[in-house]
Amino acid sequence: MRQAMIIINPSSGKEEASQYVRYATRVLSDKDYSVTIKETAKELDATRYSIAACEEGYDLVISIGGDGTLHETINGLIDQEHHPKLGVVPLGTANDFARALQIPLNPEIAIQTLASSNLKTVDIGRLNDRLFGNVVAVGSIAGALSSVSSEDKTKLGSLAYLKEGLKQLTSPTAHPLVIDHDGQMWQGDSLLFLAVLTNSVGGFENLIPDAAVDDGLLHCFII
Repeated sequence: MRQAMIIINPSSGKEEASQYVRYATRVLSDKDYSVTIKETAKELDATRYSIAACEEGYDLVISIGGDGTLHETINGLIDQEHHPKLGVVPLGTANDFARALQIPLNPEIAIQTLASSNLKTVDIGRLNDRLFGNVVAVGSIAGALSSVSSEDKTKLGSLAYLKEGLKQLTSPTAHPLVIDHDGQMWQGDSLLFLAVLTNSVGGFENLIPDAAVDDGLLHCFII
């Protein structure tokens, strides 16, 4: 029997993640998977669970949560000899990775796709010793957005990011930036730098409409 590991963040999706586990388990069991459930409680738990899934030869790892949970899960795959297939059930605030892959944002419908045998190869970025599946952001605004609390995201959804971003715009701080790319160099002060792999950033899918998940490109913005 094949093995599947479900990694869930109980604070995602307005704290509704746990209610979807039973349904996901049933869908996977019908496909002859033996299912192990791992619930995150602290930072990097998802990475540790993903590493264990690689080392123990799991066939499938499913991330149930937001982009943060998915980011940690992906980082458990670094330099592993065995890579399980990755399934995604989006329950976050923006769900950029799922949007880019056209995974249904309705959790129950997304869970149904776990029964599919279709696979998609996607680009993954690397920053020092960490992987990223969607975006790297640098600047004061990026720092503020990364500090948005789970409580605010649960209460306000994407408005929590808007609130913190507006705070930074009232007293913007630019930082010196040097970018080496394709034999060229850009140097100057920037409020925000984005390096993006997909067409969805912060839930907005029109920022880079032509970006594809497998085009081999980093789409970069200097603001």
